[in-house]
Amino acid sequence: MTWGGAVFAISTVTALLGALAAVGMRNIFHNILGFAVAMLGVSGIFLTLGADFLAFVFVLVYVGAVAIAMVYAVMLSQPLDLPPRPRSVPKILGAALLGAGGAAAIWGVFRSAPWNAPGAPLKDAAAAAGFRFLTDYVLAFELISVLLVVAMMGAVMIARRRTPAEGR
Repeated sequence: MTWGGAVFAISTVTALLGALAAVGMRNIFHNILGFAVAMLGVSGIFLTLGADFLAFVFVLVYVGAVAIAMVYAVMLSQPLDLPPRPRSVPKILGAALLGAGGAAAIWGVFRSAPWNAPGAPLKDAAAAAGFRFLTDYVLAFELISVLLVVAMMGAVMIARRRTPAEGR
């Protein structure tokens, strides 16, 4: 077995074990850590397949997303020792409608995208996308990250419980 094959096998096992931990553990924190391990394994698979840019973006995006998800999960979830709160049917329906609308929008983009013919040589789109992100769209890219942090802080403030001693 070559070094590339060994790294591919290790990355595959890492991704599978991380995915099993993500769906099999009972603690939300352990689920998120399993997801992070799975994403690192998938990134290793991309590296062995020669998709360096995709592997590094995968680590940056998903490890960053996992860090944000940890904050959301740990700070905003209800403690496990308290009885579960009843779910609001209008909120569930609203979330379902929002998800369906998002899926429809993604499907519309998917259907109208100019796809390469099977077997056609691929263009070097990764370098062009990276260049555009770091030149033409750098302000929008940074504003999105600021918006996500502000949204997270707002969610923490809204979800924070007040005790009767705190008032209001």
